Amino acid sequence: MLSFSDSYVKLIREGFEQIMADDTFGPDEYERLTDIEFPDRETLHTYLRYRYDYLFNDAPEQPMPPGY
Repeated sequence: MLSFSDSYVKLIREGFEQIMADDTFGPDEYERLTDIEFPDRETLHTYLRYRYDYLFNDAPEQPMPPGY
């Protein structure tokens, strides 16, 4: 299992929180960063919330983007 420093985990958590709170961050911005397409902002933000819960809140299942 990989281990990351607390400061790195904090940075990733804060980044997730920022983009989830940013009303201007949408599917186009996410696709530019990841090459993964989302049909709309609602689907993207739902995925990001589930991903956040998986990474930081012990959600049992890793979410997959649409089409995967």
